[in-house]
Amino acid sequence: MRFAIPDCPPWPAGPPVRALRRAATLTFLSAVVAAGPGTILARGAAAQGAPQGQPAATGDTIVRPTGTLRSGDLLKIRVYRDSELSGQYLIDAQGNVQIPGLGVVRAAGLDPVQVQDRLVEALRARGFRTPELAVQPLIRVSVLGQVRAPGLYPVDPGVSVIQLLTLAGGPTDRANLRRAQVVRDNRAFTIDLQSALGGSAAGRVALYSNDVVYLPERRSIFSRENIGLAATLAGLALSIVTLAQISHH
Repeated sequence: MRFAIPDCPPWPAGPPVRALRRAATLTFLSAVVAAGPGTILARGAAAQGAPQGQPAATGDTIVRPTGTLRSGDLLKIRVYRDSELSGQYLIDAQGNVQIPGLGVVRAAGLDPVQVQDRLVEALRARGFRTPELAVQPLIRVSVLGQVRAPGLYPVDPGVSVIQLLTLAGGPTDRANLRRAQVVRDNRAFTIDLQSALGGSAAGRVALYSNDVVYLPERRSIFSRENIGLAATLAGLALSIVTLAQISHH
């Protein structure tokens, strides 16, 4: 359990379910963004449950606490009256954050309050009498493929797939939303984002640090490969007809 939002149980890869509505509007996307990355939207998931082949999503509007931190997370630290120590720091593979002027502080396996307590102790050891600071955790997730702004995004814990897609500018016209993938711990899981845009639970799957969301390109019967194959078959058919006519004469 990385955060208080339940981990998604492994769900079998395979064709996504195609039983939900296809309506996708900018109004819905705007509502998703307005809800905030730390909020899980509830639109029918509690009553329906998740479609087969997709993970269950939490169906309420409670803002979730962060829980314990892990390598790959970011800490946004603000030290009042000392801007030099303020900044954004990565929790490294050893579970530590290295803050110039303050040293190495253990962070992985602790919650933000515990990390803040350790930072207070480190500041006092360096002469701060009454240090005041704020610690905000962020996770790093990537979105690749057929989106308008692919890249690595630092976001609040609990961000959902559909919220990340919105932050990335939305899908391109060639995106295959029904075959979207979440890559987690070197495993790829297929989810149906087309149904998610219609309100299904698939879009509310919570993401964790180092997750990758990938939108493949939608295949078309008029793709270059298919056109090339059709031309080859047409040429072969023409050759057969020509040979048949020659043999007849």
